[in-house]
Amino acid sequence: MSKEKILVALNDTGLANSLVEELNKLDYSPNIVTVGGDVIARMKEFKPDLLVIDTVLPNKSGYDILNEKSFDRDITKIPVVVVSNSGNPIQMKQIPSTPIIKDYIIKSHIEVKEIIIKIDKVFGREIKQENMENTKTGVGSGKKVLWVEDDRLLSSILSKKFESTGHILLKANKANELFKILETETPDIIVLDLLLPETNGFEILQKVKMNEKFKNIPTIMLSNMSKQSDLDKAKMLGVNKFLVKAAVSLDEIIREVDLLLKSS
Repeated sequence: MSKEKILVALNDTGLANSLVEELNKLDYSPNIVTVGGDVIARMKEFKPDLLVIDTVLPNKSGYDILNEKSFDRDITKIPVVVVSNSGNPIQMKQIPSTPIIKDYIIKSHIEVKEIIIKIDKVFGREIKQENMENTKTGVGSGKKVLWVEDDRLLSSILSKKFESTGHILLKANKANELFKILETETPDIIVLDLLLPETNGFEILQKVKMNEKFKNIPTIMLSNMSKQSDLDKAKMLGVNKFLVKAAVSLDEIIREVDLLLKSS
């Protein structure tokens, strides 16, 4: 059986070399590229089964590479694991929203072992229990998070992060999906985007709070902007936390969820 080929394009050469060393041990076939401007050509030459790419690279950013890749028929279907300096939701919008993006790793917390686990998952390899962090017994264990967000990539990546910490994630892209979920489920917390298709987060929240069954559920609202009028309206409607996407990372969103779950 042929080895799965992995193209590693990371800004940190020490991390890249350590990753390649481990991939070789695990019977993968890795290849390193260190300059952003060379990634597209190397993909066409090497024809990898997976690209692991940094958003920050010399000469050309990972964001530009991914956008260029999405329009090139020769390489558009190559799956990708993204490595970033930040988990900021606004920056993530620069990444093409496509199922080809398999995972998103925050560099400040990164370990070679974590990248290996993500790669193994892409290829359906069995993950050894001793290599997995047991996070299923923490704050999120069994807690239901209703996440209302229409950005597919952000929703997908946060789904994996929530589930890895033991939360049960209920996802909705718009209002009617949210209320359909509430017909059969009672979440422990609701995380709601302000800007949604067809209606906005304020209107949804108002309807939720008018229902006796759901009015006391803790809520977090996410916004692209930090307008004081939006913050005031959110507080008036009973929002527990108002977060501006440009000012928080994905890990910080999860941290705020856990803080509210602890106090509720």
